[in-house]
Amino acid sequence: MTSNRDLQSRRLWARVSGLAYLLVLGVDLTGLQLSHQLLGKWLMLAGSVFVVPLALGLYFTLKMFKPVTSAIALACRLVEVLIGLIVAVVRFDTVRSAFAGAHFGSFILEFVDWNTATSFDALIFTIGSTLFFFVFVRSVSIPRVLGWLGLVASILAFAACATHLVRPNFPALSAVLWIPMLLAELSTGGWLLIRSVPNAAIRTL
Repeated sequence: MTSNRDLQSRRLWARVSGLAYLLVLGVDLTGLQLSHQLLGKWLMLAGSVFVVPLALGLYFTLKMFKPVTSAIALACRLVEVLIGLIVAVVRFDTVRSAFAGAHFGSFILEFVDWNTATSFDALIFTIGSTLFFFVFVRSVSIPRVLGWLGLVASILAFAACATHLVRPNFPALSAVLWIPMLLAELSTGGWLLIRSVPNAAIRTL
């Protein structure tokens, strides 16, 4: 039986993830607009860091329902963080120049170029997002419409990224394909921050 302390902790983690959802969206979107400026590069780096509390918040909110699924989703989001940090650091000219002169650095640069060409980090993100929203849907921890919006949006984004791996000319990061994901994260983040999750544990279907 879930204790009151565990439920309160879960509600706190839900609010942490809600805030992190909104922070990541705001920082990443602003960073993309300023991607060629120094501020934009720092924002992209910060965006990757903010995914850590987001992933942990979602994990501790949902692990009581599907512990294995939630753990896999957490692992995917943390891999996304690692790749995102590497890519963000390499965006700085001084770092890229230093890496170019070293054998290991050249390997890192090649990995970053490969990731840019394949959108591998985006693919990993969509897997983690799909799994987390799957648990949201099964647990009814958020309104069903939000859970299903997130799940469908994540699957759509995953399909786009997977298609891009097979057909490189396919625009995996097309804005049209990612609008549902933007709406899902914005609405879910706002709900979790303001309303959190139910006080009582809800059994999965």
